[in-house]
Parts: sequence; C-alpha cells; structure tokens
Amino acid sequence: MAVLENIYYQPMKYEPNSVNAEYVFVPDLNRRPVESFPQIYLSDGEPWREANRYAFYRFIDLQKDIQTIHREMSHLTKYANWLEDTGFHWLHFPKRKTERCLFRFRGYLIECRDEGLLAPSTTSQIMNSVLAFYRWASANGYAEPRAKLFDDKKKIISFFDKVGFSRSMSVTSSELSIPNRTITGVRLEGGLTPINESNTKILMSYLAEHRNYELYLMHKVALMTGCRHETVTTLNLDALRKAYPDATFPELMRVKVGPGTGVQTKGDVSGEVYFSADLISELKEYFASPEAILRRSKAKDTLQKTVFLTSRGNRYTNQTFGTLLHRLKNELIEAGYTQFGRFKFHQLRATFGTMLMRAALGVVSDSQASAIEFVRDAMLHRDESTTWKYIKFIEKEPIEEAFLETLWKMFTGSEKESDDIIEQFTSHRMCNDE
Repeated sequence: MAVLENIYYQPMKYEPNSVNAEYVFVPDLNRRPVESFPQIYLSDGEPWREANRYAFYRFIDLQKDIQTIHREMSHLTKYANWLEDTGFHWLHFPKRKTERCLFRFRGYLIECRDEGLLAPSTTSQIMNSVLAFYRWASANGYAEPRAKLFDDKKKIISFFDKVGFSRSMSVTSSELSIPNRTITGVRLEGGLTPINESNTKILMSYLAEHRNYELYLMHKVALMTGCRHETVTTLNLDALRKAYPDATFPELMRVKVGPGTGVQTKGDVSGEVYFSADLISELKEYFASPEAILRRSKAKDTLQKTVFLTSRGNRYTNQTFGTLLHRLKNELIEAGYTQFGRFKFHQLRATFGTMLMRAALGVVSDSQASAIEFVRDAMLHRDESTTWKYIKFIEKEPIEEAFLETLWKMFTGSEKESDDIIEQFTSHRMCNDE
C-alpha cells in the first residue's frame, strides 16, 4: 500500500558558481527548513512524483501552511491506496465516464460515507483535494486537458459584505464534487458532539485493557482538561513542573501553554489550562516510568522533556496520531462497538466543555456572561461565539447530568459540589476587577 512519509526539507537556491554548491544548488539560509514535509511513496517503493511536486507547489508557490499540506497529502494517499487496490493508473480516463478512475473513486467515497466509515465532511474534503491535484496536473502538462478529464462549471453565488452591500462571486464547481450535507441541530466545535457516559466507559476501559498506557493517558488528559490533540501530544515536563495552584481552589492547577512553553495550541493562543493535581502527578509518574524512559532513549535531545512520544522516540505528528486513532477505531468496531465508527478525538474536548458549561450555569444562571467567561478562559477560545455554542447545545440537546457531575469530580479531584468552585472563581474575578 502507499505510505505517507515525512522528509527533512531544506530549501535550496541556484548558485552554480558557489564553491559550496552541490549540483549547482546551495542551502537557502534565509528560509527555514521543514523537519516533516509529507511525500507519498507507492507500494513498490517509488515516489509518486507528480503528487509530491504538487505538495511543493502548494507550499512554495502558494505559501500554504505545512498543516494544510499534510492534510491534502493525506487525502491523496487515500486515493493512491485505492488506485493500487483496484489496479487503476491515476491517468486512466477512457471515453466512457463511468469507467474513469476519478468517477469510480467518487463512487467508492460515497459508499464509505453511506456505510459510516467516513464522515460527510471528510468525504467532500478528500474529493476536493484530489480534484485540485488533477487541475494542477492538467495545467502543468502531467495530465490531459481538464476538459477531457471531467466537466467543470461556473456558478454565481450571491452574498452580503460587511458593509451590507450585495455582492456576487464566480466559483468553479465540478461534476465530481461530493456535497457535504450536514445534519440539523446544534453542533459544537468542529461540528462534533460529546460522547455519553456508557461510551466513555467503554472507550476508557478498552484503552486501559487493550492498548498502551500512553494512549490511555492521552485520552484521559483530553477528557479531563479539554486540550486538543496538538496540546496533548506536545505536553512537556517543564510545563507540568511550573503548574501552580489556582488562587481560589488549590486542587486545580494552572498549566501554561502556547508560544514560549513548548506546548502547542491551535492558532498559537497563549493561556492557562486547568489540570487536577492528581492528573499532573499521574503524568509525572508516567514520565519517570521505564516505558517512557525507553522511548526517550531513542529520541532527539530536543524531545527529552516531552511527555508523550511514539515507540520510536518521535513526536506525534498529525499523521502518526491520526493513524493511531484509525487503528483504535477499527479495533473497537471489530470488538463489536460499532458506535465508534465516527469517533473523533476532539469529541473528548466537547464532552469536557459541556461538563464545564453545565457546572458554570448551575451557579451563575442569572448571568450567562460569567459562565461564558469562565469556560472561554478554561478552553482557550479566541471568540466568545464558540463558547456560546455550548450554552445552545445544553439548552437543546442535554446529556446525562449525573455523568457530567462525576466527570467534574474527576476533574477537580474533590467531592465538593461544582458550585463552590465556580462561585469562588467568579467572586475572585469580581474582586480583582474592583
């Protein structure tokens, strides 16, 4: 099967007269190297040269960020795997459309979506990435003219700008595009919903019994702190050691994350995340365990304080972390837990946010602004509109209150009621404002 490999990419520049030139090129010191640049290799070990050149075009010429390149190349890898499984060449375009590789791949994606193996949004994104690659390949002479591959058509869409004036814009639509028809109802961050009590118990029990302890801990951190996967996988010992007790409730520890801490956040947001003292102790114990020490023995010096590393001593990339979760979902489905067919790691954050907002509203129901402020700061939301979604979700689609109360006690490491904590927090903020 095709694999997505990460290479070390050093930008070069053309200087044929330089004494340091190799093949008339020298390293371009004005541009940062990329430690993990995605490239696709087929099952015979050969690179998919056209797709790999496309990745460089997107990164260098269009200046797309590296995360976007990783996502698009991951989609193209899925297409490459399908091509190898079915025996089609990526330039197989006979006269009859139904026999063309792209049209058959579209049908395959729709089947996966209808069987619950792929989310509707993922299905649309994969197809769009593949179509964008073919448009580039056609424009650069790697494939036939686009008109011979598939039909594109122009659409005019109308919208209102920020000032209120009516505007229209021409967009290109393909006959191969797969519409993303989302279900109705209130959705949280990323369009996801929390997981309920029974599924949480199944997931965590399975991780504890069948998977490595590290993956169990990563899920536990996400469930009890609301951290995204990029924050969980880059936690380091320094951040945990520098955690300090909350002024109003000592069992809650504040862990600094974001630029300058080595702990990554979405959009490089700086802030402090709430950890229970028990969870920090558990993470420190794991860091000192033989398994963690063995992983660090294979790691670079720069990763010696990272809490979670792969078995080869590498940092978890989006690709490796996604592969790990994909295997987990397949194992859960094979074990009879088919409800995890569309499970996303981000749902743990949605579960935490719902718990936190319900606890906050239980105390300051007369002032939603205080509850929103508390949850926004705890989850590092840039925009309050994101936090508002949790209130709307709780009002329209409530989940088990008893489970959320239990989760709150796990989070705080205390048997006290959540209103004591929120009340102390909001009172503390009011005193500081005065």
